[in-house]
Amino acid sequence: MLKSPNIPSNYGFGIWFNKKEKREYYVTPLVNCQVKFYKNINFKYGELLLTTESPKFKKPVCDVIKNNYYSPMEERYGMFLIKFLNADFTDVFSAYKTFFAFYGIEFLKEYVNNFPDIHSCKTANDYLNLLTKVFKNSKENLISLQKDIRECVDFTYNLDNSNSYNDVYPHIRYLSHALKNDLYRYTNNTNVYFNKLFVNGTDGLSPNLANPTKVSKSIKDGKLSYKLSNIYHSTALSNIVFISLDEIALNTYVTIKKCQNCGKYFIPISKESEIYCDIMYYDKEKTCRVKGAAETFKKNIGDVEAYKLYKKTYQKILMQIQRGKTSPYSEKAKYFTQWKQQSQQYLKRYKKGSISENDLNEWMQKSVDKFDKYKDNII
Repeated sequence: MLKSPNIPSNYGFGIWFNKKEKREYYVTPLVNCQVKFYKNINFKYGELLLTTESPKFKKPVCDVIKNNYYSPMEERYGMFLIKFLNADFTDVFSAYKTFFAFYGIEFLKEYVNNFPDIHSCKTANDYLNLLTKVFKNSKENLISLQKDIRECVDFTYNLDNSNSYNDVYPHIRYLSHALKNDLYRYTNNTNVYFNKLFVNGTDGLSPNLANPTKVSKSIKDGKLSYKLSNIYHSTALSNIVFISLDEIALNTYVTIKKCQNCGKYFIPISKESEIYCDIMYYDKEKTCRVKGAAETFKKNIGDVEAYKLYKKTYQKILMQIQRGKTSPYSEKAKYFTQWKQQSQQYLKRYKKGSISENDLNEWMQKSVDKFDKYKDNII
């Protein structure tokens, strides 16, 4: 098999990108004192989530999550940048649960002299003490860096509503801002590795026996990939953040927006018109997309008479069936099932603007009146 380049995995931070599959990968030592990490499938992407919202470390024993360049951490394209933009650096616990829990602290070495060895942590107390010390020495730099990157993103995607250069492409605005503010200074502590073919594994392919047929098969099997970016390794957070910013900002198929519910930065997944984010930090967290959609639905039709009548009728008939006043096998119950589906379709049509409020109210009233002709047929 191909020999992997000598990229450190036990210190620092390595990151690379796959534009086509909209994924990014990273390798760094992660100390797990709070939760057990697992992959939650969000859409078609892997996602690392905490299993609890609590910022406190509850596990008595620490362990280092093992990952390397054959089995890296994986997440949706652009999430490192997004999580940094949204990170809460108010205190050590909020910083941990919004950023460091997912990416470790190895890239804070640019801010801390005599950086401690995280592999020496054996208990949650050990890691908390280490994290607190490192965070204290890094906090001002973290907030300053975040401010610089946020200003660049706001200008690039016109999120500050300044309307300046609004007719210029985002990637052009990005380049001008990065040049003017010398953001390229954040590239002086990064190693770039060009051999990326080994990342997804290359079992069965020996370099000295490589030929077009074998290479084609390895690509088809997903063991080789020439479409991955270079691998970037650094012990400087500023460098990793800028690399991620540069990757996203120069990708003309990607945009960054601010959620209209929580104000967090996010990258729309399916369409650029999305207004709510799907940012998650812990398992079973309700995203703004879920909450926002429900709230929008409520705001749009919550005061419409047809919707009020639908809710009232739905609860009434459902209660009759559950309490045995109406047989679940009766014609009334069958009509109830049919009526529910039709009502939801009409409500959706109203939300889309394909029917008027008067038409909706009229249909709903007529459909509800039909319940009167059915007998309860109690068994």
